[in-house]
Formats: sequence, C-alpha cells, structure tokens
Amino acid sequence: MRGALSLALLLTTACATREHIDLPLSPGASRASLRGPHDAPPDDLGRAAPGSASDDPASTSSPNSPSSRGAGASSPPDRPLPDACSGDLPPLASSSPFLALPVERHRPAVVSLPLGATSPRPVLVVAHGAGDRPEWQCGVWREIVQDHGFVLCVRGFPTNRYVPEAHTGYFYTDHHALGREITLALDALRARFPQHVDATAPAYAGFSQGAIMGAMLLPGHPARFARAALVEGGDGLFQEWNIPAAQRFRAHGGERVLFACGRSRCAELARTSAFYLRRGGVEARVLHARGAGHSYGGSMATAVGEAFGWVVEGDARWCLGGSEEGNATATATGEGR
Repeated sequence: MRGALSLALLLTTACATREHIDLPLSPGASRASLRGPHDAPPDDLGRAAPGSASDDPASTSSPNSPSSRGAGASSPPDRPLPDACSGDLPPLASSSPFLALPVERHRPAVVSLPLGATSPRPVLVVAHGAGDRPEWQCGVWREIVQDHGFVLCVRGFPTNRYVPEAHTGYFYTDHHALGREITLALDALRARFPQHVDATAPAYAGFSQGAIMGAMLLPGHPARFARAALVEGGDGLFQEWNIPAAQRFRAHGGERVLFACGRSRCAELARTSAFYLRRGGVEARVLHARGAGHSYGGSMATAVGEAFGWVVEGDARWCLGGSEEGNATATATGEGR
C-alpha cells in the first residue's frame, strides 16, 4: 500500500510539471472526428500529426484549459449515425451534451452523451492525468467520439483539498482506487440511462497517470474492457506489460490496444509493450505524434482521433463500418513503420 501511494505521489508531481497543464491548444481549430477502420500495418503509426485544437465545451475552465482561450474556427459538424444504428428507444435528449454524474462515495464524474441515440450505445471510460480535470478530457473525447457512444470521465481526488473546487486538479491514489471508482461510475451510468447504456465490453482511454494505472487495471477489471487507447503512459516505463499480463488481458476479453506517444522515449517503450501484447494474443499499435510532447491536445488529439476508428474496429455498436474517407486518411498521412 505504501509503495502504491508513493507511486501515486510521484506521478502527481511528475505530471503536474509537464505539458498537459499547459496544453498546446489553440481554440476552435477543428479536431478529427471519429474515423472508420484503417488499413495501416498493425504495429506502428509513426508520423508527425498536423496541429489541431478546439474549444473545450466543459463548464469548468482554468487559465490553461481549452475553454479559457479565445475563439477560432468552428469544430467539425457531428456525423450522423448510420441507419443500421437506429432503434426503437426514444431519442436521448438533453439541453447539454455533458452531464455531471453523481458517483457513490466519490466526486461526480463527467459524461458526454450520445444525443439522439435510439439504441443502446457503448461506453468509453476515460481517466485523466495527475493534476488534470475530467471536464478537459471529456471535451477532447467528445470531439472524437461525438454521438457514437457515452464517454464516462472519472474524477479522482483533488490534488489540494484547500484549493477551491473550480480551480483544483485531480489525481488517482492508486490503480485499485481508480478501478473501484470506475466500477461505481459505470453502475451510476447504467442506473441513470438504463435503456440507452450498453456497458458490456467497454473501451478505455487514459492520459499519463490515467494511462499508467489503466494498463495496471485492464487485465483484471470486472468491467472486462475490450479495447484501450493509452496516451503518453502505460507504455512500459513502469513495466506494466509483459506476455503473461497480455495473456491475462486477452483471457479477460481484451482485444486491442493503441499506444499514443508524443515523445520518442514513450514510442520506444511502447513498441516493446506492443510486442508483448501481440505475443499474448492482443492486437496492438504504436502511434507516434512527433513533436506533440507530453500532451493530449493539439496534434495528439488529431492523431488519436484519426486512429480511434482502429481501436473500436470490429465492435458494431460504435456504428462505424468501413469508410473510404478513413482509408484515404490513413494512406495520406503515411501511417506505417
């Protein structure tokens, strides 16, 4: 327990001094929408992704959050869901695409809603970096996922309880605590939207501390995560992956993992972790958004948005299907070794 707490404090200090507190986000520039499956090689998507950013529509901002910066070009319009995704449920309606969701024994999570959904929609669980806020992560992932599924962003605990809530960041004490919070948040989401939520085989996304601890909990979490996007973390720096861990993840329902890196060292480690995952029966790719640094906005968000179609490929609930647009994008950006 003491070792886990020491690791959490180390991650809090390290992450709070890195670029995700000062994101490379210039508001308003369009961020990639959810793409179709890519036909790139299954191991490495190395490239320099174009810069991009947009306003964060979350209500709580800081001097470094997207919503606190000036206006720019508008975001891309939402892509309508295919007819095959239509159902008999009343359309999911809300005055805002975001919802504060009460979670038992924890602070509220933030949810991005699949507005207009008439069939049960899948869930992407998102864990932020230490010193970060779920509002910011949900703003980024809302632009990627749009109305294809629920995005459930868990909050964690304040880094400083004496700082007003609107101005504090949050962190997770250890991966066990994060796992418990995720379980309770999923329960709360199912209770709030019993008809519209399909929480079986959810997807996972994490940045920095959220990615590191995500890699630790994925092989055995009761939610049975099938897919994951680990951004600037969970790449192997803390020896999160080996062949037995990959085999446990596969036996627990794991299918594929995307490692998204903005730093060369992250990409180098991730290639080894991807090798372990493939040996354990899990598909894996490494995306290197060169020059993005330790961040989840800007060019990193663009690159992850373009690759997310691969993460959920094969899961018909996300209602993507094949896409000439997605394949053309994969070729044009030079994905591959």
